[in-house]
Amino acid sequence: MRYNKATLQIFIIAQGSIIGLILLILMLSFARLNDVRSVLSTVTSNAVPALTQATALTREVQHLISLTARLTSSENQSARRIVKTQVDETLSRLQSPSLINQDSERYLSTQLNVLAQEIDELNGLVRRRISVEQEAHAEREALFLFLNRLVDKSSADYLSEESADVLVSLILQIAQINQQFQLHELRLLETQIENAIEALAELSSGARHNELVSSLSSSVLGDEGMVDKQANILRIRGRSRGRGSFVEHLAEEVATNIEFKAANITQETSAKGQKAIAGVSKQITQSLVLSGVVMLICCIIIVYIYKRIILRLIDLTKLVEKGSTEVENFQGSDEIARLAKSFASYFERVRSQEDELIRLSLSDALTKIPNRRAFEIEIEKSIALAKRHSWPLTLILLDVDSFKGYNDYYGHTQGDECLKAVAAGLNSAITRTTDFCARYGGEEFVVILPCTDESGARIKAEEIRACIESLQLEHKKSAISDCVTMSLGVATFNYSGTKEWSLNTMLNEADAALYEAKASGRNCCKFASHI
Repeated sequence: MRYNKATLQIFIIAQGSIIGLILLILMLSFARLNDVRSVLSTVTSNAVPALTQATALTREVQHLISLTARLTSSENQSARRIVKTQVDETLSRLQSPSLINQDSERYLSTQLNVLAQEIDELNGLVRRRISVEQEAHAEREALFLFLNRLVDKSSADYLSEESADVLVSLILQIAQINQQFQLHELRLLETQIENAIEALAELSSGARHNELVSSLSSSVLGDEGMVDKQANILRIRGRSRGRGSFVEHLAEEVATNIEFKAANITQETSAKGQKAIAGVSKQITQSLVLSGVVMLICCIIIVYIYKRIILRLIDLTKLVEKGSTEVENFQGSDEIARLAKSFASYFERVRSQEDELIRLSLSDALTKIPNRRAFEIEIEKSIALAKRHSWPLTLILLDVDSFKGYNDYYGHTQGDECLKAVAAGLNSAITRTTDFCARYGGEEFVVILPCTDESGARIKAEEIRACIESLQLEHKKSAISDCVTMSLGVATFNYSGTKEWSLNTMLNEADAALYEAKASGRNCCKFASHI
C-alpha cells in the first residue's frame, strides 16, 4: 500500500504541474490574441473590402478580355450577338456603383468608357466581316451549282469531255479560295485560276461556250468576284484582329491599374500584419519554452509508465498467452502483481474444468464407462494402428436381450441399475489394457479388441457373454433365461495391406452379425463369416 500511495502522489504532482503550465500558456496566448484581434479588425474593415472589390474588378476585366477574343472570332451573327450581349452585361457590372466609386475611381471610369467605345467599333467590324463571308458563301454555292451543270453530261449546259476534265481541275482550285488566309497566297491561286480559265477558253469555240467561260471568269476573277471578296474578307479580318488586340491590351491596362491599387492595399496591410507577427513570434517563443517543459514532464511520465507498467503488462500478457505457470511467480506488490495472481488462479480453475469437461464429454453419464464419442475417437486410433502394423482388428456389438420388457416390468430406475451392472461386467471381462469397451447407445455396447484374430475373438466374445450371464441379474420377462443375457455380433477385420476397411463397413458387418444372433434365439455370439 505504501508503494501504491507514493506512485499516486507522483502522478498527482506531475499532472498538476502540466495543468498549471497549460493554463499559463493559455493566459499568455489570450493576451496576444487580443492584440491580434484589434489588428485584424482594422484590416477587415478597410483592407479586405478594398481587396475584395479589386478582386471582383479583376475577375470581370479578365472575363471581358475572354469575351473580346470570342467576339473577334465569331463565325455567325447569332454567336456575335450573344457574345456582344455578354460583353455589355460585363461592362455594366464593371461600371456599377457597387464596384466603382465614381469620385475616387475617375481614371478607371474613363478607361472603361473608352473600352466600351472600342468594343462597339470592334463589333461593327465583326458584323461586317460575317456579312461579307455569308455573301461570299452564298455566291460560292451558286457558282458550284453552275459548274456542276457544266460537267454533268445529262445537263443542257454540258461542255465537251475535254472541257469537263479541265473544268474539274478548275473547280478544285476555286474550292481553295475560301481556304486562303494570306493575301499573297490568294494572289498566287488567282493566277492559277486565270490560267485554267484561259485553257478552258482555248479548248473549243462557239458563242455559247465563250459566254459560259466569260461568265465563269467574271464570277471568280471580276471586281466583285470570289477572289476579290475573299481578299476583302482577309482585309476585314486583319482589321478586326487588330482592333480586337487593341481592345484586349486596353482591358489588360485596366486590369494592371486595378492590380497596382490592390498591391498598394496589400503592402499597407502587410505593414500592419508585420507588427502583429512580431508580437505573435514573441508569444510563440514563450509558448515553445513552456511547451518544452510540459513535453519533458510528459516524457518522464511516459518513461515511468512504460517501465513500471507497460513492460510488466507485456511480460504478463506473454505469460498469459502461453498459459505459463510462471504467472504465479510474477514479481511485484502492485495491482499488476495482483492481476497476475488472479490469472494464475483462473488458469488453475480452467485447467481443472477442462480436464473435467474432457472426462465428462468422453464418459457415459449413467454407466461411467466411455460413451459413443469416445468410441469413435478410439476406433480411429485402432484402425490407424492396424493399418500401420498389418494386424487384425475385432469389433463386437453387444445388445441386452429383451431390455424393453425389463424396463416395462421393473421400471426405468431399475433398468438404469441393470445397465450399470452390465457395464461393470464388461469392464471386468476386458482384461487387456489395449482393449476398449463403451456404451454405444440405449442398451447397446461396443468392444474394440486390437490385434485379435477370429479365433481369439471367438474366445473373448464367449467370455464376455458368459460374464454377463454370470451376473445373475433377475429378468422375469426374458423368453430365453430367468436372468439378464446379451447377444453379440462379432466382426474381425484383417489389415494385410490389400484392403482397407472403413468404420461404416465395420459397424455394418458387426451389426449384421448382431442381428443374426438376435434371430438365432439371443444369448449367443455370431460372427461375420466373409470378412
